[in-house]
Amino acid sequence: MSQETRTFHIDGSDYSFNFSAFGRFFKSYRAGTKRNITETEQAIADALSLSREAVHSWRFEKNGPSDIEVIKSLAEFLKIDDYRILLIKKIGEHNMTANDRILDSLKRIYDAVILYLDYFDTSFAYLTDFYAFKEAGLDDNEARNETYNLASESLHEVEIVLQQEYIILHKLDIYSTLEHFISRDLCNIWDGKLEYEDQRDQITDDNEGMYCHERYEVVYNRLNEIMSEYF
Repeated sequence: MSQETRTFHIDGSDYSFNFSAFGRFFKSYRAGTKRNITETEQAIADALSLSREAVHSWRFEKNGPSDIEVIKSLAEFLKIDDYRILLIKKIGEHNMTANDRILDSLKRIYDAVILYLDYFDTSFAYLTDFYAFKEAGLDDNEARNETYNLASESLHEVEIVLQQEYIILHKLDIYSTLEHFISRDLCNIWDGKLEYEDQRDQITDDNEGMYCHERYEVVYNRLNEIMSEYF
């Protein structure tokens, strides 16, 4: 597939239009507005004072925008805070898809958090683990300590995934945001709350663990809010 796109010189580096990134944001915008493809192309074209054919060509990775101001306006229309998400850095004759690497890195962190939250939710805030420790012969205090250890280890696994992505993300604001999210929001859903004395935390036919699911939803929504800048 032939790609014809201009090179933009920004802060001492050369960039070109990132067709892949545009494709992802196009799909996301279309899904959010419930428009068909033609209507979505036309909406973008109207917002940028371009022809629908021009936007159509971007989707098929041909004839990218020739003006950096068009890319900035496109980013604003798609509610992208940093227009450079729609660019890729060029090294010699090859494009280094740095933004794709960022998205892959964020996806690995997102997946780790989702697995962590899913276990928190399906174990009813580690209550099933507490019962398992009790059945193994531990008293309440011992079972509670082991449960806290398990929760801490699960959180540490997420922290390790974040640390592994440091080299790619550390210069971006989202990295410190995720550090704070993991150390505060993820930890706070269980830290100091695994006493299993509140009736809402018990597994019953009436509540089916809904209280811990409420905590899950709050943190899950916060995660999606953080990631929405890039996805």
